[in-house]
Amino acid sequence: MEIAANYLPSDNLRTDGAGSPRAGPAGPDRAPLLGLLRERLFPEPRPTRADIWIQAVSVGEIEIAATLASALHDREPALSLLVSSSTPAGVALLSRRFDPASGVAHRPFPLDLALPVRRFFDAVSPGVFVLVETELWPRVLLEARRRGIPVAVVNGRLSVRSLRRLRLFRPLFSPALEAVTRVSARTADDAARFVEAGLPPERVTVGGDLKLDRPAPPELPFAGLLAKLADGRPVVVAGSIADGEIPVVLAARRALGAAGIDAFFLVAPRQPASFDDAFRRLSAAGLAVARRTAAPSGGERADVFLLDTIGELAPAYRSGGAALLGGTFVDKGGHNVLEPLRAGLPVVHGPSVWNIETTLDAVPGAVFAAKDGEDAGRLLASLLGDAEKRRRAAESAAAFFSGSAGATARAVEMILALRRGAS
Repeated sequence: MEIAANYLPSDNLRTDGAGSPRAGPAGPDRAPLLGLLRERLFPEPRPTRADIWIQAVSVGEIEIAATLASALHDREPALSLLVSSSTPAGVALLSRRFDPASGVAHRPFPLDLALPVRRFFDAVSPGVFVLVETELWPRVLLEARRRGIPVAVVNGRLSVRSLRRLRLFRPLFSPALEAVTRVSARTADDAARFVEAGLPPERVTVGGDLKLDRPAPPELPFAGLLAKLADGRPVVVAGSIADGEIPVVLAARRALGAAGIDAFFLVAPRQPASFDDAFRRLSAAGLAVARRTAAPSGGERADVFLLDTIGELAPAYRSGGAALLGGTFVDKGGHNVLEPLRAGLPVVHGPSVWNIETTLDAVPGAVFAAKDGEDAGRLLASLLGDAEKRRRAAESAAAFFSGSAGATARAVEMILALRRGAS
């Protein structure tokens, strides 16, 4: 759950403006960031009709929003849809996921202050406001309530940590919770925590995880280049790597080498602001690093391919033989494990998995716990050297996805019912 960072820290801190951990370093990026801050502080008054407004805080939530928007459009093509985002990475991705042909408008999410929020609502006049994966923005939610706009939460998740924070700051967030009309929670545990937080039980249902309904990613646009760079070596995709996990990647690679496996690594840092630092640290370890944005020819020798773009990690997993999951070797609770599982890869993860435990428990034989980078390397060596283990992992993941579909359809029904009730 994302609790408004204007007010207190959340499990995955996202703050507003140029001081954001996602904002990147000062320098060439400063002007776009200032422009984004200005638009969030003074939203343009241009009318943007939105029967349904979907707020997706950043990259992962935008992918869910894209699935949801497509399903809503299929059900009712005449609906006007708007998707907003809060972070620089998320806003940058909006135009790529929702081009003019999609029929979906997009704008930056307003800062959670009285004037920006009112200007945004005046311009958009939404019929239904939908939050993806749960954010509590008090000003926005109170404005929706004042205007009689129903608020739906889809893919709702509420961690034990966030529940504790809600209890601690109950006077601030109780009015925001009261503005929430319906919650479609990912799991029964999430639903129970929403009720514990103060939502009436009749407003909360278990709808499932919309991420499980996403189609398989398209073919990687640079798959041929990656194959040339790998030059027959098995590929390990180290996805959503946090700043403190580059040493884990290096230790895993050394352990693979000690086991006699010369693996090629694709490394995708979690934060765009970390791309340059990851390149420097990998290079300083004596590795030849090719960057996605540097357009390598594929003729040179490389040990690592640095995926320094946004939105290409999901298809990149299709080129791997095994995955090393970021956000699990530092205290992040685990990042998106569904993407490598959707690609059929066995996943090696670290000890910090409180955010993805339910999924890990549901895919026995597809996920493997390591205590550190060296241990991860030994597990990766075992998986890359055993085709039968990889086959069983892919079968376990496929069974999980086939048995968990339907969350998107349930979310669409909930949203359309709210719209009909508000009409």
